[in-house]
Amino acid sequence: MSDTTQNRNQRSGRTSAAAAAEENTAAQTLRAEAPSSVTDLLDKGLARAKDAHEKATAILEHSTEAFEEAYTCATRGSAEYRQKLLEIARTNYNVAFDMAREFAEAKTLPELFERAVAQQRKQFELFTAQMKDLSSLTQKVVSETTEPIRSGMAEPFKIAS
Repeated sequence: MSDTTQNRNQRSGRTSAAAAAEENTAAQTLRAEAPSSVTDLLDKGLARAKDAHEKATAILEHSTEAFEEAYTCATRGSAEYRQKLLEIARTNYNVAFDMAREFAEAKTLPELFERAVAQQRKQFELFTAQMKDLSSLTQKVVSETTEPIRSGMAEPFKIAS
């Protein structure tokens, strides 16, 4: 380092120390000049602000945990729902081939109509059962997904009060 750089650093070090000393002196002078009621009021305000900050932090932590758990449940439920839809598609695919085979095996026109009516009845019953399964799965996924939010959001309100 050159002599000029060292001189600058020494001067800035003195300047920083001098500035800190002046600020400390100013703060003490101001504190001494301020009435104790104002000081108490400021201290109480600071304590309240710290308390509010701690409560807000706790609320955000609990809320974040609840939403993370809800997201995990929703992802799991979505996978179950997709799996159920694939299962339904596979079942309907197999039923369609069975229906085509039955229609091909029919010997007379009245037998074909009879098989068609029976097949429609089976398809309606299958459709009804599939919709009941999807409905119950949807209700299960929704309740599992919203439960962490419901239970997780009750705690922050207790913290806040």
